[in-house]
Amino acid sequence: MYDKLLAIIIVVIAFTSTIAGTTNTTTVAGQNQIINLTALLTPDTNNDTNDATTSTTVANITDANNKSASTSAAATNLTATTNNMTIEDAKELYLSVWNQTEFNATFSTFVEPFSAAGYGVYEERSNIFAPGETVVLYVEPVGFAHKQVIDEERGSNNNTLLYLMNMTSDYKIAAANGTELELQLIEDEQGLRNITSHRPNTEMYLTLTLTPEVQPLPVGSYVITYSVTDEISGESFELEKDITVAERE
Repeated sequence: MYDKLLAIIIVVIAFTSTIAGTTNTTTVAGQNQIINLTALLTPDTNNDTNDATTSTTVANITDANNKSASTSAAATNLTATTNNMTIEDAKELYLSVWNQTEFNATFSTFVEPFSAAGYGVYEERSNIFAPGETVVLYVEPVGFAHKQVIDEERGSNNNTLLYLMNMTSDYKIAAANGTELELQLIEDEQGLRNITSHRPNTEMYLTLTLTPEVQPLPVGSYVITYSVTDEISGESFELEKDITVAERE
């Protein structure tokens, strides 16, 4: 009987120790988690790197928030401006950008002679020409200047302002191997030579026409370099165009 009682006491003591050990382990584990979390949230006053990283992170977040706020404000202002903008306001804004644009051509193509009837109105053709055929290049320039002038045709006392646009052109022709050719071609430029308007027009075009004067271009491949100059601003640009002269089949 005493042996059984002693065995029961030993089992109870062992069970109690197990519970106590489990409780202590859980508590210690809980303490470790709290300590680790506290360490993460508490700045290390002895670690300059952590301080710098934390400051940089906060600064980046603040900067991002400021940029986001600025972008939102700019978008709101742009929307409000657009909603209140008139056609005349839009034209003035367009011209302000135009006046800061470099003089150049945004589009050019060969067209059939006499087919250009307006801005964007033409009959396009290939760059293959028959010997003696007229070569016409259609050009849409941008960034050309407008000079304000007095309308002299209505008398010296007239204060009407007009806008002068004036562009000239030149050309060079070279063989495919780069050798420049001395050919006499009749050059004709139409569109923007001493044009006056009541408006600072922007949708303007040029037609640059080359016609053989004495003899046609021999059969072969050529490079025509067109040079266009804005006589108002003094700026110029060049366009290189490949052509082929071939007998018609």
